[in-house]
Amino acid sequence: MYQGTKAGRLLAASMSGLVFVLLCVASANGQVTVGNKLKMLMNGSLGTVYSGNFGNYIGSSHSLGIGLNGTLEGYYYHPQFLSFQVRPYYDRAQSNSESQIITSGTGAEGSVSLFGGSHFPGSISYGRNFDSSSEFRIAGVPSILGDSSGSNFNVSWSALLSGLPSLNASYSMADSTSTLLGTTSQSKSSSRSFNLNSSYALGGFNLYGRLNHYDMEFLSPNFLTPESIGGTSSSTNYGVTATRNLPLSGSLGLGWSRTTSESGTSDYTSDSYTASASFAPWRRLSVSQIANYTTNDSVALARLSGDDTLSPLININSNSNAVYMNTTGTLWVGRGLTVTGYLNHRVRHFQENDLSNTQYGGTVNYQKANNFLGFLRFSIGIVDMATKEGNTGLGLVGNLGMTRKFGRWETAADVSYSQHTQTLVGFVTTSNYNYGGTLRRKLNESTHWGASFRESRSGLTMQEGNNNVSDSFTTNLSWNQYSFSGNYSRSKGEALLGADGTLTATPLGPMISDYFITFDARSYGLYASTQLFRMLTLSGAYTNVSSSTIRKTLGTFNNGDRLAVRLALRMRRLYIQAGFSHAVQESTAVSGGPRVVNSYYVSLSRWFNLF
Repeated sequence: MYQGTKAGRLLAASMSGLVFVLLCVASANGQVTVGNKLKMLMNGSLGTVYSGNFGNYIGSSHSLGIGLNGTLEGYYYHPQFLSFQVRPYYDRAQSNSESQIITSGTGAEGSVSLFGGSHFPGSISYGRNFDSSSEFRIAGVPSILGDSSGSNFNVSWSALLSGLPSLNASYSMADSTSTLLGTTSQSKSSSRSFNLNSSYALGGFNLYGRLNHYDMEFLSPNFLTPESIGGTSSSTNYGVTATRNLPLSGSLGLGWSRTTSESGTSDYTSDSYTASASFAPWRRLSVSQIANYTTNDSVALARLSGDDTLSPLININSNSNAVYMNTTGTLWVGRGLTVTGYLNHRVRHFQENDLSNTQYGGTVNYQKANNFLGFLRFSIGIVDMATKEGNTGLGLVGNLGMTRKFGRWETAADVSYSQHTQTLVGFVTTSNYNYGGTLRRKLNESTHWGASFRESRSGLTMQEGNNNVSDSFTTNLSWNQYSFSGNYSRSKGEALLGADGTLTATPLGPMISDYFITFDARSYGLYASTQLFRMLTLSGAYTNVSSSTIRKTLGTFNNGDRLAVRLALRMRRLYIQAGFSHAVQESTAVSGGPRVVNSYYVSLSRWFNLF
């Protein structure tokens, strides 16, 4: 992109116009063969883009350049021998369905597949992107605007020889950098991983082996935490599993795995041993059992944060081990009725304390369909917990869902609740519930309205005040070629900085890390669009966001408004786009008051099949 001098703008206009004219007169279609072996197909859009921006903390700038969005794909000799695909894009404006704030993007993605269908198939892929006005989300809620860039590389290969163990290997690297809108405040993350898997059938057993290694590094931005927090970690996991079929439609499984890790806060090693068996002595009855011993159960507890890769900020107590046993039986009674009973027992040594508990209970599941009720489904059950001191209480689990049509009204709703189904350290969350529904109506032949709502929250938790809750509401109205919608979302509770530097909501934060964060994020927005003359599309969106995060006694607060308007005109293969966005963002982590950034663009492009 050329900008600044008059000569540079003139050169950019000349080059863009020349390329655009050449494409407009090009009429070749179909597939091109180069030599006898190479076949390619290329299509996309290419044109000129004029864009600019201005704000209270940035100078005014504008530029004229090329806009590109294309795909080049093909193969050499045979599609299974070597096939490839390249997808470049330059100064592409793209729309976010919720807040319409990604103003432009530049990057490329490519992949190559080799020797497909052979004993040694493989693939290589690479991608890099630069996005302007991208979003940072807090627990799923839009919160912060910024510019981002990132790259990823992956290579995988397999050896699939008859009579020998299969072998699958992959290696990947990824990195990303985000900058707060109008500032130099950055967050960074990078990762590398290596995975090796193998399987083999021997003496009636199916054997599986795996080896996974991860390296991670991140630096959190000061708009998320009052001070920048960084961390590095590496972990390795390897293990083997053996399964085989048993009589009475049964199966047997045996497994062992080891996890080792080094991080800025702690180093640990954990071994896990598992044995399982299942039987179906009658076609309506099935029984299963599982037993597990873990030498460091804190690792399993930390994984409940929802991240497959442990954050380097998690504190792992090496002096923790546990034995867990489960027996489950399920009986299909018939006519939509199923009865399940289970027994769980755990013995655990955690933080110099010996804990043991037993959980047993049963559930009844029933679903029924007929013309009067529409569709009804529910399940209900009881749970009892006991320790060596005696029973600790009786709990309840329940689920209810239904859909029904009342004339032109279409309704759906569901609710689930569980209480005392887990204990303090053995089963973690003690209570949670989730409910929501949708409502739709056809007002007339050209008008439709709909709305949906969903809420989920934790009830009884391990520590008072560590409740998590999230809400979302959407509504939409369509009339002929006009469309209107609104949305609201909120999420608050406890979160943990994940391995990639993002927030992962979990009520376990204070228990497994000193770097837990209390967060509260909210967003609401309006969106409208219309299509005129079947060629012209107009759309506009407004979004308001606010979020706060607190770690220990320090906290940050962010808020902002976003407005975007877009026009798109398509005439056969000619495509004209124009857009304007206005963003105001304020953060207590950044001095100097709100940042205001205005961006605009106009593009003229043509769709083509070059060859």
